[in-house]
Parts: sequence; structure tokens; C-alpha cells
Amino acid sequence: MGSLTITYQPPGQRPLSVATVEDEGLLRQAAVLALAQAERRAAATAAEDPIMGQLQAAEVERLRATLAILIPGFLEVADGRLQ
Repeated sequence: MGSLTITYQPPGQRPLSVATVEDEGLLRQAAVLALAQAERRAAATAAEDPIMGQLQAAEVERLRATLAILIPGFLEVADGRLQ
């Protein structure tokens, strides 16, 4: 399915891959958190600039669709988070 990579990125430098985790449940949880963060950023942007907020919301939907394709069971976990 995939793996989750832990990286460290010092300010102004390239990221350094520290570890790789191959755990499907953890990968789904990380994807749900990434989607939630993207949703919060879009909402904050919309509060400042409605047009940019709409663009960010479209990016959130693109991220949701991409994660649904790449990670089996993602939508079930993500939708369960919202209920």
C-alpha cells in the first residue's frame, strides 16, 4: 500500500529522511490529520480572503480524492472522523 516517512527539516535546509514506517493504520491516521490540517488552513484563508479560501477548498477536495485513490480505506476513516 505505502509507507509513512518521518523527516526532519532544519530551517532553510533540505529535509532529511529519518525513518520509514509501514503500518496501514498509521498511514490512514496521518492522512486524516493531513486532510484536517488542510481543511483548517482553507477555513482560515477563507476568513481573510473568500476567493483564496475557495481556491484552498478546491485543493482540499483534490487532496481528499488523491488520498482516497492512494490509501485503501481512507474515506471510511476520514468520513468517520467527521461524524
